Amino acid sequence: MHTLSRTRTRKKAARRRPLRWVKRFFLVSTLCFTTLAFLGLLFLFGTKTGVELREWAAGTLLTTQHDYWAPYTFLPEEKLQALKQQITNPEVINSVPESEPDPQTDVIYGPLPVPMPEPEKPRELIEIEDIYVSKGSYFFRGKIMYISDPNRVHLLVTNRKDRGDLLDEFAKKTNALGIVNASGFHDPDGYGKGATAYGVVIKDGKILQGYNPRSGETALGITYDGKLVTGSYSAEQLVKMGVRDAMSFRPQLIVNGKNLFADKPAKSWGIQPRTAIGQKEDGTIVFAVIDGRQPSHSIGASMNDMAELLEQRGVVTAMAMDGGSSSMMLYNGEAITSTSSPYHRGRYLPNAWAVMPESAE
Repeated sequence: MHTLSRTRTRKKAARRRPLRWVKRFFLVSTLCFTTLAFLGLLFLFGTKTGVELREWAAGTLLTTQHDYWAPYTFLPEEKLQALKQQITNPEVINSVPESEPDPQTDVIYGPLPVPMPEPEKPRELIEIEDIYVSKGSYFFRGKIMYISDPNRVHLLVTNRKDRGDLLDEFAKKTNALGIVNASGFHDPDGYGKGATAYGVVIKDGKILQGYNPRSGETALGITYDGKLVTGSYSAEQLVKMGVRDAMSFRPQLIVNGKNLFADKPAKSWGIQPRTAIGQKEDGTIVFAVIDGRQPSHSIGASMNDMAELLEQRGVVTAMAMDGGSSSMMLYNGEAITSTSSPYHRGRYLPNAWAVMPESAE
Protein backbone atom coordinates (compact mmCIF):
# COMPACT_ATOMS: atom_id res chain seq x y z
CA MET A 1 0.00 0.00 0.00
CA HIS A 2 2.87 2.34 0.81
CA THR A 3 4.42 1.78 -2.61
CA LEU A 4 1.10 2.30 -4.40
CA SER A 5 0.47 5.60 -2.55
CA ARG A 6 3.96 6.90 -3.42
CA THR A 7 3.43 6.00 -7.07
CA ARG A 8 0.14 7.95 -7.17
CA THR A 9 1.79 10.97 -5.53
CA ARG A 10 4.54 10.95 -8.13
CA LYS A 11 2.02 10.77 -10.96
CA LYS A 12 0.10 13.77 -9.59
CA ALA A 13 3.33 15.75 -9.23
CA ALA A 14 4.29 14.89 -12.80
CA ARG A 15 0.90 16.19 -14.03
CA ARG A 16 1.40 19.44 -12.10
CA ARG A 17 4.89 20.15 -13.54
CA PRO A 18 3.70 21.44 -16.97
CA LEU A 19 1.30 23.83 -15.21
CA ARG A 20 4.17 25.15 -13.09
CA TRP A 21 6.27 25.84 -16.19
CA VAL A 22 3.37 27.63 -17.86
CA LYS A 23 2.84 29.78 -14.77
CA ARG A 24 6.55 30.56 -14.55
CA PHE A 25 6.67 31.44 -18.25
CA PHE A 26 3.77 33.89 -17.96
CA LEU A 27 5.21 35.35 -14.77
CA VAL A 28 8.63 35.94 -16.34
CA SER A 29 7.03 37.30 -19.54
CA THR A 30 4.88 39.72 -17.55
CA LEU A 31 7.88 40.92 -15.54
CA CYS A 32 9.94 41.42 -18.71
CA PHE A 33 7.12 43.27 -20.47
CA THR A 34 6.51 45.49 -17.43
CA THR A 35 10.21 46.27 -17.13
CA LEU A 36 10.57 47.09 -20.83
CA ALA A 37 7.41 49.21 -20.77
CA PHE A 38 8.69 51.13 -17.76
CA LEU A 39 12.08 51.69 -19.40
CA GLY A 40 10.35 52.75 -22.63
CA LEU A 41 8.16 55.27 -20.83
CA LEU A 42 11.18 56.53 -18.91
CA PHE A 43 13.03 57.02 -22.20
CA LEU A 44 10.12 58.71 -24.03
CA PHE A 45 9.10 61.01 -21.19
CA GLY A 46 12.32 61.43 -19.22
CA THR A 47 14.98 62.05 -21.86
CA LYS A 48 15.54 64.81 -24.42
CA THR A 49 15.79 62.25 -27.23
CA GLY A 50 12.50 60.68 -26.18
CA VAL A 51 10.72 64.03 -26.21
CA GLU A 52 12.13 64.74 -29.68
CA LEU A 53 10.87 61.37 -30.91
CA ARG A 54 7.38 62.17 -29.64
CA GLU A 55 7.53 65.54 -31.43
CA TRP A 56 8.58 63.80 -34.67
CA ALA A 57 5.71 61.34 -34.25
CA ALA A 58 3.18 64.12 -33.63
CA GLY A 59 4.36 66.13 -36.63
CA THR A 60 4.20 63.06 -38.85
CA LEU A 61 0.69 62.12 -37.68
CA LEU A 62 -0.60 65.66 -38.15
CA THR A 63 0.26 65.54 -41.87
CA THR A 64 -1.59 62.26 -42.48
CA GLN A 65 -5.21 61.13 -42.53
CA HIS A 66 -4.63 59.84 -38.99
CA ASP A 67 -4.04 63.23 -37.32
CA TYR A 68 -6.53 62.27 -34.59
CA TRP A 69 -3.77 60.05 -33.12
CA ALA A 70 -1.43 63.02 -32.54
CA PRO A 71 -2.75 63.84 -29.02
CA TYR A 72 -1.73 60.33 -27.93
CA THR A 73 1.91 61.37 -28.22
CA PHE A 74 1.09 63.22 -24.96
CA LEU A 75 2.89 66.41 -25.91
CA PRO A 76 1.92 69.54 -23.97
CA GLU A 77 -1.12 71.16 -25.58
CA GLU A 78 0.77 74.36 -26.41
CA LYS A 79 3.47 72.41 -28.24
CA LEU A 80 0.91 70.37 -30.17
CA GLN A 81 -0.94 73.55 -31.17
CA ALA A 82 2.35 75.12 -32.29
CA LEU A 83 2.98 72.15 -34.58
CA LYS A 84 -0.55 72.41 -36.01
CA GLN A 85 -0.08 76.14 -36.60
CA GLN A 86 3.14 75.58 -38.55
CA ILE A 87 1.39 73.04 -40.78
CA THR A 88 -1.88 74.89 -41.39
CA ASN A 89 -0.29 78.32 -41.83
CA PRO A 90 3.07 77.90 -43.58
CA GLU A 91 5.04 80.95 -44.66
CA VAL A 92 3.94 82.04 -48.15
CA ILE A 93 5.92 84.26 -50.52
CA ASN A 94 4.88 85.11 -54.06
CA SER A 95 7.74 84.34 -56.43
CA VAL A 96 6.52 87.11 -58.75
CA PRO A 97 5.69 90.09 -56.48
CA GLU A 98 3.09 92.65 -57.40
CA SER A 99 4.61 95.80 -58.89
CA GLU A 100 3.61 99.12 -60.40
CA PRO A 101 2.77 99.12 -64.12
CA ASP A 102 5.65 99.99 -66.40
CA PRO A 103 6.25 100.15 -70.17
CA GLN A 104 6.96 96.40 -70.18
CA THR A 105 3.55 95.56 -68.66
CA ASP A 106 0.63 94.36 -70.74
CA VAL A 107 -2.56 96.01 -69.38
CA ILE A 108 -4.77 93.02 -70.18
CA TYR A 109 -2.52 90.05 -69.61
CA GLY A 110 -0.27 91.36 -66.83
CA PRO A 111 3.53 91.29 -66.74
CA LEU A 112 5.19 90.00 -69.87
CA PRO A 113 7.17 86.78 -69.40
CA VAL A 114 10.70 87.30 -68.14
CA PRO A 115 13.27 85.66 -70.46
CA MET A 116 14.96 82.67 -68.86
CA PRO A 117 18.74 82.18 -69.01
CA GLU A 118 19.81 79.67 -71.65
CA PRO A 119 20.42 76.21 -70.15
CA GLU A 120 23.96 74.90 -70.18
CA LYS A 121 24.74 73.06 -73.42
CA PRO A 122 25.18 70.37 -74.48
CA ARG A 123 22.71 68.80 -72.09
CA GLU A 124 20.64 65.64 -72.04
CA LEU A 125 16.92 66.31 -71.77
CA ILE A 126 16.66 64.11 -68.65
CA GLU A 127 19.31 63.20 -66.08
CA ILE A 128 18.67 61.05 -62.99
CA GLU A 129 20.46 61.32 -59.64
CA ASP A 130 20.27 58.68 -56.91
CA ILE A 131 19.73 60.09 -53.43
CA TYR A 132 20.85 58.58 -50.15
CA VAL A 133 21.06 60.72 -47.00
CA SER A 134 21.67 59.59 -43.42
CA LYS A 135 20.61 61.91 -40.61
CA GLY A 136 21.82 59.67 -37.82
CA SER A 137 18.45 58.81 -36.29
CA TYR A 138 16.87 58.21 -39.71
CA PHE A 139 17.80 57.95 -43.38
CA PHE A 140 16.15 58.26 -46.76
CA ARG A 141 16.57 57.27 -50.40
CA GLY A 142 15.04 58.64 -53.55
CA LYS A 143 15.58 60.07 -57.02
CA ILE A 144 16.04 63.51 -58.52
CA MET A 145 15.16 64.06 -62.17
CA TYR A 146 16.68 67.05 -63.97
CA ILE A 147 14.86 68.31 -67.09
CA SER A 148 16.99 70.72 -69.11
CA ASP A 149 14.13 72.11 -71.22
CA PRO A 150 11.37 73.55 -68.97
CA ASN A 151 9.01 73.82 -71.96
CA ARG A 152 8.82 70.03 -72.09
CA VAL A 153 7.23 69.91 -68.62
CA HIS A 154 3.42 69.86 -68.61
CA LEU A 155 0.59 69.11 -66.20
CA LEU A 156 -1.43 66.03 -67.15
CA VAL A 157 -5.03 65.90 -65.94
CA THR A 158 -7.24 62.82 -65.69
CA ASN A 159 -10.32 62.74 -67.91
CA ARG A 160 -12.00 60.02 -65.88
CA LYS A 161 -15.07 60.77 -63.79
CA ASP A 162 -15.10 57.76 -61.47
CA ARG A 163 -11.42 57.84 -60.46
CA GLY A 164 -8.06 59.35 -61.25
CA ASP A 165 -5.26 57.75 -63.26
CA LEU A 166 -2.26 55.76 -62.09
CA LEU A 167 1.06 57.30 -63.08
CA ASP A 168 1.75 54.50 -65.53
CA GLU A 169 -1.67 55.13 -67.13
CA PHE A 170 -0.85 58.82 -67.55
CA ALA A 171 2.51 57.86 -69.08
CA LYS A 172 1.01 55.30 -71.46
CA LYS A 173 -1.67 57.72 -72.71
CA THR A 174 0.78 60.53 -73.44
CA ASN A 175 4.13 58.76 -73.99
CA ALA A 176 5.55 60.85 -71.14
CA LEU A 177 9.28 60.34 -70.68
CA GLY A 178 9.26 61.13 -66.97
CA ILE A 179 6.42 61.70 -64.52
CA VAL A 180 5.68 62.42 -60.85
CA ASN A 181 2.53 62.97 -58.79
CA ALA A 182 1.18 66.50 -58.28
CA SER A 183 -2.04 67.64 -56.49
CA GLY A 184 -3.64 66.31 -53.36
CA PHE A 185 -7.24 65.12 -53.41
CA HIS A 186 -10.16 64.26 -51.14
CA ASP A 187 -9.17 61.11 -49.26
CA PRO A 188 -11.09 60.71 -45.97
CA ASP A 189 -10.28 57.05 -45.34
CA GLY A 190 -6.98 56.54 -47.17
CA TYR A 191 -8.64 54.86 -50.16
CA GLY A 192 -9.61 57.93 -52.21
CA LYS A 193 -10.14 57.50 -55.91
CA GLY A 194 -8.27 60.68 -56.84
CA ALA A 195 -10.85 61.94 -59.32
CA THR A 196 -10.89 65.58 -58.19
CA ALA A 197 -7.86 67.62 -57.18
CA TYR A 198 -7.78 70.11 -54.34
CA GLY A 199 -7.31 73.71 -55.37
CA VAL A 200 -6.50 75.48 -58.60
CA VAL A 201 -6.00 73.48 -61.79
CA ILE A 202 -4.93 75.15 -65.05
CA LYS A 203 -4.18 73.17 -68.20
CA ASP A 204 -2.91 74.77 -71.44
CA GLY A 205 -3.97 78.21 -70.22
CA LYS A 206 -7.54 77.10 -69.42
CA ILE A 207 -8.89 77.24 -65.88
CA LEU A 208 -10.32 73.81 -65.02
CA GLN A 209 -10.70 74.62 -61.30
CA GLY A 210 -10.57 78.11 -59.89
CA TYR A 211 -11.64 77.44 -56.32
CA ASN A 212 -9.43 76.55 -53.39
CA PRO A 213 -11.38 74.68 -50.70
CA ARG A 214 -8.43 74.20 -48.32
CA SER A 215 -6.78 77.01 -46.39
CA GLY A 216 -3.06 77.51 -46.74
CA GLU A 217 -2.79 76.01 -50.22
CA THR A 218 -0.37 77.68 -52.61
CA ALA A 219 -0.15 77.42 -56.38
CA LEU A 220 2.73 76.25 -58.55
CA GLY A 221 2.68 76.95 -62.26
CA ILE A 222 4.83 77.01 -65.37
CA THR A 223 4.56 79.93 -67.79
CA TYR A 224 4.53 79.63 -71.57
CA ASP A 225 8.23 80.56 -71.61
CA GLY A 226 9.16 77.91 -69.02
CA LYS A 227 9.42 79.93 -65.81
CA LEU A 228 8.28 78.30 -62.59
CA VAL A 229 6.13 80.55 -60.38
CA THR A 230 4.66 79.85 -56.96
CA GLY A 231 2.66 81.73 -54.37
CA SER A 232 -0.80 82.71 -53.18
CA TYR A 233 -2.37 83.44 -56.56
CA SER A 234 -5.88 82.97 -57.87
CA ALA A 235 -6.40 81.06 -61.11
CA GLU A 236 -7.23 84.32 -62.90
CA GLN A 237 -4.01 85.95 -61.68
CA LEU A 238 -1.97 83.01 -62.88
CA VAL A 239 -3.50 83.11 -66.35
CA LYS A 240 -2.80 86.86 -66.58
CA MET A 241 0.81 86.16 -65.59
CA GLY A 242 1.18 83.91 -68.62
CA VAL A 243 0.96 80.60 -66.74
CA ARG A 244 0.29 77.63 -69.00
CA ASP A 245 -0.19 74.86 -66.40
CA ALA A 246 -0.75 75.10 -62.63
CA MET A 247 -1.99 73.21 -59.56
CA SER A 248 -2.15 73.68 -55.79
CA PHE A 249 -0.49 72.18 -52.75
CA ARG A 250 1.82 73.23 -49.90
CA PRO A 251 4.18 74.21 -48.47
CA GLN A 252 6.59 76.29 -50.51
CA LEU A 253 10.18 75.18 -49.93
CA ILE A 254 12.33 77.77 -51.70
CA VAL A 255 11.25 81.10 -53.21
CA ASN A 256 13.61 83.32 -55.21
CA GLY A 257 16.60 81.58 -53.64
CA LYS A 258 15.33 81.79 -50.04
CA ASN A 259 15.06 78.50 -48.16
CA LEU A 260 11.79 78.92 -46.25
CA PHE A 261 12.66 76.05 -43.89
CA ALA A 262 16.18 77.15 -42.99
CA ASP A 263 15.06 78.36 -39.54
CA LYS A 264 11.95 76.18 -39.08
CA PRO A 265 11.70 73.23 -36.67
CA ALA A 266 11.89 70.05 -38.75
CA LYS A 267 9.43 68.19 -36.55
CA SER A 268 6.43 70.31 -37.56
CA TRP A 269 5.85 68.32 -40.77
CA GLY A 270 7.21 65.00 -39.51
CA ILE A 271 8.97 62.42 -41.69
CA GLN A 272 7.15 61.13 -44.77
CA PRO A 273 7.60 60.04 -48.38
CA ARG A 274 7.93 63.34 -50.29
CA THR A 275 7.56 64.80 -53.77
CA ALA A 276 8.72 68.29 -54.77
CA ILE A 277 9.04 70.34 -57.95
CA GLY A 278 11.62 73.09 -58.41
CA GLN A 279 13.65 75.12 -60.91
CA LYS A 280 17.29 76.12 -61.08
CA GLU A 281 18.56 79.53 -62.16
CA ASP A 282 19.36 78.27 -65.67
CA GLY A 283 15.75 77.09 -66.16
CA THR A 284 16.29 73.40 -65.41
CA ILE A 285 13.17 71.85 -63.87
CA VAL A 286 13.79 69.45 -60.98
CA PHE A 287 11.53 66.60 -59.90
CA ALA A 288 12.41 65.10 -56.50
CA VAL A 289 10.83 62.01 -54.93
CA ILE A 290 11.92 60.56 -51.58
CA ASP A 291 10.75 57.10 -50.55
CA GLY A 292 9.48 56.51 -47.03
CA ARG A 293 7.59 54.31 -44.55
CA GLN A 294 9.88 51.39 -45.45
CA PRO A 295 12.28 50.82 -42.51
CA SER A 296 14.63 48.51 -44.41
CA HIS A 297 14.77 50.81 -47.45
CA SER A 298 13.94 54.42 -46.56
CA ILE A 299 12.29 56.05 -43.56
CA GLY A 300 11.28 59.30 -45.25
CA ALA A 301 12.29 62.97 -45.19
CA SER A 302 11.23 66.15 -43.41
CA MET A 303 10.33 69.34 -45.25
CA ASN A 304 13.62 70.77 -44.01
CA ASP A 305 15.40 67.85 -45.66
CA MET A 306 13.64 68.50 -48.97
CA ALA A 307 14.38 72.23 -48.95
CA GLU A 308 18.03 71.60 -48.03
CA LEU A 309 18.41 68.87 -50.65
CA LEU A 310 17.12 71.13 -53.43
CA GLU A 311 18.97 74.21 -52.21
CA GLN A 312 22.25 72.29 -52.32
CA ARG A 313 21.58 71.53 -56.00
CA GLY A 314 21.05 75.12 -57.02
CA VAL A 315 17.24 75.17 -56.99
CA VAL A 316 15.93 78.74 -56.52
CA THR A 317 12.16 78.08 -56.50
CA ALA A 318 10.47 74.93 -55.22
CA MET A 319 7.25 73.65 -53.66
CA ALA A 320 6.10 70.37 -52.15
CA MET A 321 3.61 68.21 -54.01
CA ASP A 322 1.33 65.63 -52.39
CA GLY A 323 3.38 63.14 -50.39
CA GLY A 324 2.83 59.89 -48.50
CA SER A 325 1.65 56.95 -50.57
CA SER A 326 1.07 59.25 -53.56
CA SER A 327 4.81 59.96 -53.96
CA MET A 328 6.22 58.16 -56.98
CA MET A 329 8.46 58.75 -60.01
CA LEU A 330 8.46 56.94 -63.37
CA TYR A 331 11.07 57.14 -66.12
CA ASN A 332 10.36 55.69 -69.57
CA GLY A 333 7.23 54.06 -68.19
CA GLU A 334 8.98 52.26 -65.32
CA ALA A 335 8.88 53.11 -61.61
CA ILE A 336 12.32 54.19 -60.38
CA THR A 337 11.21 54.94 -56.81
CA SER A 338 9.56 52.62 -54.31
CA THR A 339 6.01 53.64 -53.43
CA SER A 340 4.72 53.19 -49.88
CA SER A 341 1.30 52.37 -51.32
CA PRO A 342 0.30 48.73 -50.80
CA TYR A 343 -0.24 48.62 -54.57
CA HIS A 344 3.05 48.61 -56.49
CA ARG A 345 1.56 50.82 -59.22
CA GLY A 346 0.83 53.59 -56.71
CA ARG A 347 -2.42 55.49 -56.24
CA TYR A 348 -5.13 56.94 -58.45
CA LEU A 349 -4.26 60.61 -59.00
CA PRO A 350 -6.11 63.64 -60.38
CA ASN A 351 -3.04 65.01 -62.17
CA ALA A 352 0.72 64.70 -62.59
CA TRP A 353 3.74 66.66 -63.78
CA ALA A 354 5.29 65.03 -66.84
CA VAL A 355 8.16 65.45 -69.29
CA MET A 356 6.64 65.29 -72.76
CA PRO A 357 8.40 63.80 -75.80
CA GLU A 358 7.94 67.00 -77.83
CA SER A 359 7.76 70.67 -76.94
CA ALA A 360 4.29 72.21 -76.94
CA GLU A 361 3.94 75.04 -79.36
